[in-house]
Amino acid sequence: MITTFPEFCLRAGIAVLFATALGLERSFKNKPVGVRAFMMIALGSACFTMITMNFAFGAFATSESSVSVDPTRVIQGVIGGIGFLGAGAIMSDKSDGGTVRGMGTGAAVWTVGSIGVACALDYMWEAGFITAVAFAILTLASYFEQRAKDIGDADGKG
Repeated sequence: MITTFPEFCLRAGIAVLFATALGLERSFKNKPVGVRAFMMIALGSACFTMITMNFAFGAFATSESSVSVDPTRVIQGVIGGIGFLGAGAIMSDKSDGGTVRGMGTGAAVWTVGSIGVACALDYMWEAGFITAVAFAILTLASYFEQRAKDIGDADGKG
């Protein structure tokens, strides 16, 4: 079924809103990728998916045998492209013993892409669930990591 323009705008808007929650969490913690990038990633992944689905359904509706469309290939491309963006957030500091930083943000960038795809395909509940779980992971993991560090410091192991 082809997505109408009002549906297109609604789905893209919801993807951006969900991504905003995760992007703000990263921005508040001064992480390398912030709210603006998260919003753009969700918007782009949602729009690429919906445009491709509309194109695919339009091609099938006209029954043009010369048109072969596999919408899942665009989703694969979105996932790969967002993985590339997420990798840009990951840094290794050789002066600090090779410590890798930015993995959480890189994973969050990739997860935001899934939110955009889910919204594009009208899986709003699923997109909301992904957002809630990702937000919980980002906030709770930081809390537990800090607690573990505090305990290690108190035991003289820090």
